[in-house]
Amino acid sequence: MRTSKYRLTIAHLYPELLNLYGDKGNIIALQHRCSWRGVQVDLKEVKLGDDIPSKIDIFFIGGGQDQDEYRVYKALLKQKKVIKKAVDEDRVILAVCAGFQLLGNKFLSGSGEEIPGLGVIDAETIAPGDTVNMRCLGNIATRINEEAIDIGGMPLDTLVGFENHIGQTYLGKDVKPLGFVLKGKGNNAKEGVEGAVYKNVLCSYMHGSLLPKNPHLADFIIIKALRNKYGNGVRLKKLDDKEEIRAHQSVLNRMGISI
Repeated sequence: MRTSKYRLTIAHLYPELLNLYGDKGNIIALQHRCSWRGVQVDLKEVKLGDDIPSKIDIFFIGGGQDQDEYRVYKALLKQKKVIKKAVDEDRVILAVCAGFQLLGNKFLSGSGEEIPGLGVIDAETIAPGDTVNMRCLGNIATRINEEAIDIGGMPLDTLVGFENHIGQTYLGKDVKPLGFVLKGKGNNAKEGVEGAVYKNVLCSYMHGSLLPKNPHLADFIIIKALRNKYGNGVRLKKLDDKEEIRAHQSVLNRMGISI
């Protein structure tokens, strides 16, 4: 089946607050990679106080500072039924950093304040007392978890990005990590795993932004959304990603990682 007939609706949640380190680049990457294939994209920006529109195919929630995350969680809790319904219907959600934390069960701040999450994924985040040695900061590279992501046909099995978070996130038994850390910290400073996958929910701490540096993950998100909407017969037209792949590999090289 040709993808030129198709249309995806993307919701960017709270872009005015959750847009650290160029996280909006994830939206731009999805828009361009769809456009190059003739897939039409409708972008809906959902700001504080807005209701989430119906019939969203891809949701994106970016990263933000603690005070912004605190403002967002109150608004997001009012949309809990909409988000949970989307998860149950296998809609695609990409959540980065604060977005990742907000989809979990709770976030416990360093001052002991508990911010309740949506409980969409079984995970919780705790801010440690040792904010120096436990901070996860710098470039990060991971090997994609093949139990969570089907890498068949992907040109790369690695992900690269930039992390900067003090919150330590721990996954529950029904949630799989997105990747295994090759260099960097990941979800926390102890376990060597990064991100989370539950149904069609993908979470990561990678900024910088994630999808332009990892076009294969962008395509994974696009095909998941298209097949969820139009059926498993949808195929993506291949793009000439030589430059994107070279850029990805150059990041690995600078980090001293051979693939």
